[in-house]
Amino acid sequence: MLFPEDKYLTNHPASEGRFERLKVPYQNKSDSFHFHAKDFSKQFAFIYASRLDEMLKLLENRVQQKWGDEIPIKRLADLREECPQKCVIIGTLFKHQELKPSILKEISEENQLAPQPPRSHYTNDTDILILEDALQRIRLVGNIDVHSVVTGVVCAVMGYEESDGRFFVEDFIFYEGGMQKPLKPLESSPLLVLMSGLNQSAANDFSMSLELFQQWVFGNMEGFGHDHDWEAASIVRIVIAGNSVKASLKPKNHLQSKASNELASSELLSAVKAVDTLIYNLAQSVPVDLMPGEFDPANHMLPQQPMHHCLFPRSAEFTSFKGVPNPYSFEVADRVILGTAGQNAHDILRYSKLETPMDALKATLRWSHIFPTAPDTLPCYPYYQKDPFIIKECPHVYFAGNAGEFATDVWNGTNGESVRLVCVPSFSENQSIAVVNLRTMECKKVSFKIEAIGEE
Repeated sequence: MLFPEDKYLTNHPASEGRFERLKVPYQNKSDSFHFHAKDFSKQFAFIYASRLDEMLKLLENRVQQKWGDEIPIKRLADLREECPQKCVIIGTLFKHQELKPSILKEISEENQLAPQPPRSHYTNDTDILILEDALQRIRLVGNIDVHSVVTGVVCAVMGYEESDGRFFVEDFIFYEGGMQKPLKPLESSPLLVLMSGLNQSAANDFSMSLELFQQWVFGNMEGFGHDHDWEAASIVRIVIAGNSVKASLKPKNHLQSKASNELASSELLSAVKAVDTLIYNLAQSVPVDLMPGEFDPANHMLPQQPMHHCLFPRSAEFTSFKGVPNPYSFEVADRVILGTAGQNAHDILRYSKLETPMDALKATLRWSHIFPTAPDTLPCYPYYQKDPFIIKECPHVYFAGNAGEFATDVWNGTNGESVRLVCVPSFSENQSIAVVNLRTMECKKVSFKIEAIGEE
């Protein structure tokens, strides 16, 4: 429990008269995630083509750094089975997975007669890894683990073609995050608050925890003892990373009555109003950014656009409130921050044997792609001239919302990059948030969970 028990019932005066909140420079860097013109007539193959084209240029330098000029970079069309030569191939990985959901399987007679049980993971020992370039594809074997990657990742493999037409991998590399802006020293200790999964549409018993959170932001409660680096006055921004209105999808029942549908609509409306009220309270004191999540009232395709300001009429009055896209990139206090509402981490865990959201976050940095599984298993807009999800600039803080539990770590790149990784806990499940000190780049969990009084 974060706070002493006697703090719960203490009434403090309004905080804004007692301290002046720290102010730092801010820049929204999410322009590439906004739809400036919509065109859904294109095929999704263009995304893979543009992704490979961009990553090809980026990876060529990495290949030379790793293996030098002696090993040539070849296209698959240039390989010769009769004269195998050690070479490097750059392409997009594709995993052939028998257990992967397929609409064709779902409508086949066999599956109608014997429906398969629902799965949360789709990996199997029979999975096959294939590498595709602009013209051809080849099966990969050797020193690369099929279960540690997912479809859509661009990589460079070094090896040779075997007599049976398969490519034996001796080594492989990814782009790994791009260049990182040098960290400038800060005199103050600005705090970035990350929270997610408010889930206001569900009947909940954490309203007191949410009230405690607000009082802590306003400076009415002690959160980290007497450590001046973690004072409420140092909070410079709050990012709410998705699933504020809903945190899961209720199964549709087509037999529901009109009355029950109206009740669901009423609950949704009440949830949106609750989010609006929370942001209205917070935005009077500190800048608040609201990201949409998988189950929020926003477009489902990635990148998700900001939720419409008309949903939050009270909060929209404040310039300190911003609806932002998912993913969201911004710069605050000269630190580059990048984050998602968590769909990337959850989807990667379904289609690989990576075990935790933190493992998935690290993997996306190594692969230099925020959503590698889009558009294969994550819905996304059919980009055809660029892939905005490529990580060309390595962030200083990289987060994913709606994780089961709080987790943090530091990822170190090949060229000295250092990234603070944060798995932001779901507030509705854990009543906790993540706080990043942008001077020291430390990250702490702050819990607002109230233990039930009188329970044994």
